[in-house]
Amino acid sequence: MADNELANTDETKYAVTLEDVCDYMGYLVEEVEAEESKIVKRNIIRLIKFSDLYLQGAIGENYPKGDERAKQIALLVISDLYDYRDLDSKNITNTTRKLLNDLEWQLKMEMRKNGNE
Repeated sequence: MADNELANTDETKYAVTLEDVCDYMGYLVEEVEAEESKIVKRNIIRLIKFSDLYLQGAIGENYPKGDERAKQIALLVISDLYDYRDLDSKNITNTTRKLLNDLEWQLKMEMRKNGNE
């Protein structure tokens, strides 16, 4: 994955940008962009893409990426999954549990739709 992958994409491709996520999570973009923070940046980029897939499954492929509600959902998903990325069952939040449950159902429904039960 290229380090500048999100920087080189159309901003309307995702509901949030790297800067949005950094602001929300209290990181300085410069720190995340720094050489020693490549892992943090890769994780955030991966979660931005994941939040887009989650919103497509939950709302629809053409969900309104510019809508502030979609942006807030994406930020909550990214923040929660980043904070609890180890999935330690003692520390996992109810939000993360709900996300996991929703994702399981989305995948099951897509499999049924495609005849892959």
